[in-house]
This record gives sequence, C-alpha cells and structure tokens, in this order.
Amino acid sequence: MSAHARYAAYTASRCGYGFTSLDGADGYCFEVRDGGGRSAIFAAGAGSPYGLNDARAAALSRDKAFCAAALHRRGVAALRGELFFTSDRWRELRSPGREPADARAYVRRARFPLFCKPIAASNGLFAEIIETVEEFDDYLNRVATDHFAVLVQPYMQAPEHRVVVLNGQALFSYEKRLPQLVGDGETTIEGLALSLHGERCSVRLRAVDANGWRLTPQAVLGRGERAVLLGPANRSAGGSSTTVHDGAASALAEVALAAADALGLRLAAVDMFWPVSEAPMVIEVNSNPMFGTLEDHGRWDLIETIWRANFEAALS
Repeated sequence: MSAHARYAAYTASRCGYGFTSLDGADGYCFEVRDGGGRSAIFAAGAGSPYGLNDARAAALSRDKAFCAAALHRRGVAALRGELFFTSDRWRELRSPGREPADARAYVRRARFPLFCKPIAASNGLFAEIIETVEEFDDYLNRVATDHFAVLVQPYMQAPEHRVVVLNGQALFSYEKRLPQLVGDGETTIEGLALSLHGERCSVRLRAVDANGWRLTPQAVLGRGERAVLLGPANRSAGGSSTTVHDGAASALAEVALAAADALGLRLAAVDMFWPVSEAPMVIEVNSNPMFGTLEDHGRWDLIETIWRANFEAALS
C-alpha cells in the first residue's frame, strides 16, 4: 500500500478504528471508520490525505513561488528566487517579463552557480545546480516537458534542517544529509550514483570528495572512500538524516512556526537552511509531507501522533 495508507492503517489499528482500502492493494484511496458512526475517505498520491490543512493553505504552500511570496509578506525569512515560465503558451494571460527568453536573459547576467526547481514538483525532481548558460538551456528544455514554471535561485550551501509543525507546536526535527557514495575500488562515481537511486542521478552529476574536491563521473573511489552528491538532500533523492529529535532548536522552531502560521497550515514540514552564525532561512514548506524518515528511524509514535490528529480533523 501507499505510505500514507500504511500509516493510516497502523494508527487506525492503534485507535480501534476500521480501515478499508478502496483501490485494492495500491491504497491511494482509503476509508477510516471510528465505530461510532464517523467516517472519512482519504486520497493519497497526487491528492492530500491531510484533513488538518484546508485547500487554500495547501494550494498556497504547494506553489513554491506563491509560498515564498506569502512568507516574505508576513516577514518570514525565506530564500528568494525568480519565477519564469518554461513555455510561451498562455503568455497572453500574464504580464510580460517571465517568458523562456526572459529566463535565458536573466541567467546570462546571473552569478553562477544557480539552483533551479519547478514551482510544483516534489521529491527533489528537476531540482538541479546550474553552472553555465548552456546547462540552463538544457535544463529549461528538459523541465518544460513536465512543468510549466520554475524558480531560479542562488545556490546555497549550508546545513539543511526539517521541522514538522503540528497544531502550533514543533513536533520533531532533524538535519538532512546529502546523498553519499561509498567506493568499492572498482565502480565509477556515475555507477555508484546510478545504483543509489537510478537515472535521475546522472543528469547533472556533481560529486565532491571528503576534502571538497570535485570528482568526475568516471572517477573511481577506493574501497571505503566516500563522496557526497551535491544537490537536493531529499530522502527520495538518496539523502539521509540525523537522529530525529522531539521538538526543535528554538531558532528553528521560531521560524517554522511563523512559516506555518503565515500559510495557515496546521500540519507543515518546513525545510530551512541554517548557516553558521546566522538565522535560519526557509527553503520551502510542504503541506503534504511523507514520513519515510520517521519509519527509517522507528518513530512510529510520531507517525501515530500525526495521524491521530488527522483523524480528529477529518472524521465526521
């Protein structure tokens, strides 16, 4: 079953509730009944199973450009970026200055490296470091097949943290880790990356050794030697995490709570950069978070806490 369905089924059993998948083994549509006449049907996958968040707040956070605009409006520190469309289609419906030609002109004047990502993607898909005008041209052509708009941002290297907010409290937090490769003395960097998480690694492969030196895709690490893949630190992209901590450091909690409040979210996963000797800065806010990291760390207690709250919000 889908991860959301598995977590809902687990919590339903803990609550003594009934759980039924409505689409067989896939579990992307399921129902929960509490035995007292209340029931709710949930949609996972492309939908959102969280009754905790209303449609307005979820839609606002799902669009990365709108999310950043809302955060800046409310005075929450967030990474800035420029929005550009990937196609001229429907240009008559919007003001000028954000078409593909404008994006290319902007990038020609920009300071590299840049970080580009679609405004509505998830799991780190098409989130890439761009170092030349030619790379951006290739990126824009590739991303246009799946996404209508992208954010172009300065590339930032700093510790990345996630804080999950539930009903006005910082429930838990952890630091994200970039994907790591471990050498076997035979396989190239590209081969190790492909074995880590498939073809998406090889599009713009950027690996550095323990000293920060850039490695070519054909370099071979010695047995036990490590390299880091630069780019998104998402779990789905091969990233990992530190120990999951209950609550969050006060500086992180303050920004995460302000971000969730600005967007009107009762459940939010707030990703932040926290540079040394600086205040945290929001990267993006997820209103439909997955909790595979909690499963990795055996924190089913936190999964249950979230889904109990979600049941109470959704059951009627």
